[in-house]
Order: sequence, then C-alpha cells, then structure tokens
Amino acid sequence: MAQVPGIRLRSRTVSERPLDGLRIVDLTHVLAGPYCSYQLGLLGAEVIKVEPLSGDLVRPWKGTRDQMRAGLGTGFMAQNAGKRSLAVDVTEPEGRDVVLALAETADVFLENYRPGALAGHGLGYDDVRRRNGAIVYASISAFGQTGPHGHRPGFDDVVQGTSGFMATNKRDDGPIRTGGPVLDYATGMHATAAVLAALMLRDRTGESQRVDVAMQDVTMLLVNYETAGASQHGGVSETNADITGPMLGRFATADGHVMLAGYLPRHCQSIARAIGLDEYAEVGFRDLAERGDEIQAAVEARLRERITADWDAIFGERGVVGGAVRELSETFETGQPAARGLTEPIDTPAGEIHVTTNGYRINDRTWGPRSSVPLLGQDSRAVLGELGFDDGTIDSLIDRGIVRGDVGRRGG
Repeated sequence: MAQVPGIRLRSRTVSERPLDGLRIVDLTHVLAGPYCSYQLGLLGAEVIKVEPLSGDLVRPWKGTRDQMRAGLGTGFMAQNAGKRSLAVDVTEPEGRDVVLALAETADVFLENYRPGALAGHGLGYDDVRRRNGAIVYASISAFGQTGPHGHRPGFDDVVQGTSGFMATNKRDDGPIRTGGPVLDYATGMHATAAVLAALMLRDRTGESQRVDVAMQDVTMLLVNYETAGASQHGGVSETNADITGPMLGRFATADGHVMLAGYLPRHCQSIARAIGLDEYAEVGFRDLAERGDEIQAAVEARLRERITADWDAIFGERGVVGGAVRELSETFETGQPAARGLTEPIDTPAGEIHVTTNGYRINDRTWGPRSSVPLLGQDSRAVLGELGFDDGTIDSLIDRGIVRGDVGRRGG
C-alpha cells in the first residue's frame, strides 16, 4: 500500500451546528451505536460509517423488496441518514491501516463490537491513541469493558431480562418485555452525552479520552430510583397491574383506552370534575384509601360511556393529567410531533423516507440530517482519496476485495 501522507487536521469554524468541523469514525452496527453517531451527525459532525464488506447487519431490515435489495431497509435508514459509507475489511492488515489512517483525522472513534474484538485486529484504544493522541475512543457494548459479564454478547432483548428491567414491569404470568428496541435507542442517547462530555475533557486537556458505555448500565438507569433502592436494600420487584389506584392507570373507554395519573388527591379531584363525577370532586387521601374500590368502579363505568378521542379532548381542555392511549400513527395525526419538528422527509436512492431529527430544540430549532442515506461503500473511493491514497492504490484495494467501492459505477 502506498505511504499515507501527513494528515492536516480540519480547522474549527463558527457555524450553525454545535459539532460542525468534527469528524466521527463510526465502526458501529445495528441500532445503539449507529443512533449515537446519528445524533452526533445531526449536531453537525461528519460521520464516516466504516462497514464490513457485507454491510451493516440491519441494512436489509424491513421495507419494500427494492429497499431491502438495495441495502436500504427502513431499519437501517432510520439512524444512518447523513453519513458517508466506507466499506473495508478490517481483518486484513491493509484494511486496518486504512482505518488507522482515517482515525488520524478524527475527533471521535466509535465502536460497538464485543470487548476486545477490535483490539484483536489492531484497532483497540491503545492502537488508535498511538496514531491520534487527542482521540475520543468510545465503546458501546452489552455489559461494558469490565466486570464478570463484560465478555458476554447481548442485544436489547437479552439486556431487558438480565438488567432487571423486565422485572419492573411484571404481570401475573411473569416479567414483560417492552415492545420496540427502547434500550438500544436509550443507550445511543446516553452514549451521545458521554461522547460530548469526553470531547469537553479532551478540549480542556488536549489528551485522548476513553469512553465505556454499557447497555445494561443504561437500562438500570432508566429505572433509577428502583435501581438505587435495590442496590441498598435488595428485594424483588412487585407484580404490576394496569390499574394501580382509583384514578391511576389504563382505563377502558367505549373504543379504546386512556391513561390517568391520579397520584394525589388534587389530581383525582380534577379528573372527577372533568368526567362528571362531582361526588368525588373533594376526595382526600382517606377517601382514596377507604373508598378506593367504589371510586374506581364509578370511574371505569363513566369512562366506558364515551370514546377515547372525546375524553382526550376533555382532558386537554380541563388540564387533567390524563390522555389517550394511541398508536404511533395516531400520535402523528394530532399534529404535535409536526409542531415540534420531530421528523422530516429526505430523498434516498430508495425513494422519499421520513427520519427523526435531534428531538429537542435549541434557539427554537431542530436539526435533521444534511444528506441522504449512503449505499454500502458509496464513499469509499472519495474518503480514501481525501486520505491521500492515489487512484492506483485505491483500484488495487477494491480489486483485491479489501475495500468495496464505486457503487453504481462498477457494481462493486
């Protein structure tokens, strides 16, 4: 391989997004890691997604047949828009050297392989730090880089069980798995915060930083006060019910359900007035304890008299701590996500899709991806050229199957 010339670090310029000018080398796959780099990309960082020659595992997940055939399944596009794709075999020495050369130009090196896996290919923290003494090297794994379970693999489903998270949502037939990969996305969010904190430390000290994020740790933080209590007192989580108080829980309506949060007497009083049960409009703690069954039966009967949409409108008008239980699609129909700028459309090689923005507002604005979703290896040739590799060397790497590139031009 040709000698890689010296790398000139990019200048930091004042611009519209907080991470403009930063580069992320992203060796993550599936959901948690890619969602972290997606968030960093929305904040302005350039994200170069380093994929194996076969591509990210979720490229063919869900969507139309054409989307899946193109490696642009909806399970992939949701958290990979705005990135560049470099497809390289890091198990080959020349492929490893490509990634190390890229790491020299980066601010963050992000990976979510099993602990020790990348070090076995010469891409561990010490390897990268020798090439870039100011790198933030962030690892995301199921159980972390340390501890008796640190070596174990895991996905969202498994960690829901091992962490105790499922046990906090226990029904008569046992602990319940939460629908949707909530732990993956929560871990990606937590890792984003960790990387931003490490970047601040790096900028203060000028030294590299090592970030270690474990999905199980994040999951236990999602039930923070219960985790703190279990650490001190132990014990077993209680079995939960859909209704846990006279006006607290999921109640049936004429066509669906509503959630009520009558935790305190004043909450219950406002609920009672809103649903026309004035006889309970002055209930106190003693009433809720001694007459709980009576009050709950009256609430259940009243709520079944009208449809969910009617009750939701009443709750909104009266300022009641309650709301409709909706499908995701129904939540979009309310107009609230649009008012918040939660999603936006982008054009992709597989057609228009909607992707999420950063999910909060700064100076009354949100940020979405700056570019589309990359095909596998779409940017390989361009990235290698920017690193100083000449055309002959790039052609050789592609022809020998170490790099995948020239997508759409050569079919590579």
